[in-house]
Amino acid sequence: MDGTMEVRGHQITAEADLAGADLTDTDLRTVDLTGAWLGGAVLSGSDLSDARLVGADLRHAICQRTVFADADLHHANLWSADLTDARLGGAVLSRCWLGSARLTGTDLRSADLGGAWMTATDLTGAALGAATLAGTSMTRTCMREADLTGVFAGGVDLRGAILNGATIRAANLSGAILRHASLIGADLSLSDLIGADLSGAQLDQVILDDIRHDDTTRWPDGFSPPSSGGLDDHD
Repeated sequence: MDGTMEVRGHQITAEADLAGADLTDTDLRTVDLTGAWLGGAVLSGSDLSDARLVGADLRHAICQRTVFADADLHHANLWSADLTDARLGGAVLSRCWLGSARLTGTDLRSADLGGAWMTATDLTGAALGAATLAGTSMTRTCMREADLTGVFAGGVDLRGAILNGATIRAANLSGAILRHASLIGADLSLSDLIGADLSGAQLDQVILDDIRHDDTTRWPDGFSPPSSGGLDDHD
């Protein structure tokens, strides 16, 4: 569905002014909304698979159950957007602003969130398996019971984040900042923690089977980590 189209009197095109528009349950697959203004727009139940939303402004947009599969949202503004139960599998969200956004139960598997800004975002129960979180700012993010299996999160900033009960198996957390994060009951089995900073983190009942760490890994005072997997490098 390429090119310009009209939905309920609104022109759907790059750089369109769609602030507050009601686009509920609309088929918007492959549309080009590059640089569009969608502040406060309602997109709940709509399908934007493969859509192009580079640099689009969706602050405060309501996108419950919206499908953004494989969409390109590079550098988009999703500040305080409601993406509850949305489907963003394979989407490009690099360099996005997602501060204070609601992504509870959202599917972000294999999404690219590299360098995104996600301070105070709610990702409770979200699925982020195999997502890219390298260099992402996720301070004070809530990820209770989230699935982060196999994420590539080298250098991610998770200071003060809540990851209680999260599954973080086989994740690359090399150089990650987890200072004062809460990881109570989290499963970090098989994860790479070389160079990670967990000083002040809460690690009660955390599972650390077969993790990788070395003398550059920082642990909370008095915490005795299990033996490393025996690897000194990242091969």
